[in-house]
Amino acid sequence: MLWVDKYRPKTLDKVLVHQDIAENLKKLVMEQDCPHLLFYGPSGSGKKTMIMAVLRQMFGASADKVKVENKNWKIDAGTRTIDVELTTLSSTHYVEMNPSIAGFYDRYVVQEIIKEMAKN
Repeated sequence: MLWVDKYRPKTLDKVLVHQDIAENLKKLVMEQDCPHLLFYGPSGSGKKTMIMAVLRQMFGASADKVKVENKNWKIDAGTRTIDVELTTLSSTHYVEMNPSIAGFYDRYVVQEIIKEMAKN
């Protein structure tokens, strides 16, 4: 286990950076009124730490049980069709992906994945 993962805050109470955001997320979790959330920001800004803390508070230890899938997608990007291999981490509670590997076409990747998930 990497040092970073070992000492990563496990709950929203222990988050030291972005405490204002952590407080807002705590309110959502306590009210059990949590909409779909999309986190964005530069690499290393604490997105994954914050997300995992929210998931642990909502779902307990089962949020840590994930499966890794590699899937090939044929994306209709306007005038062209592109092939993208995307690795996703998923559990019964959430899906984690990095569509930026498609470059400029990342929005088409996200749209296609949402369509696919809505079918299931």
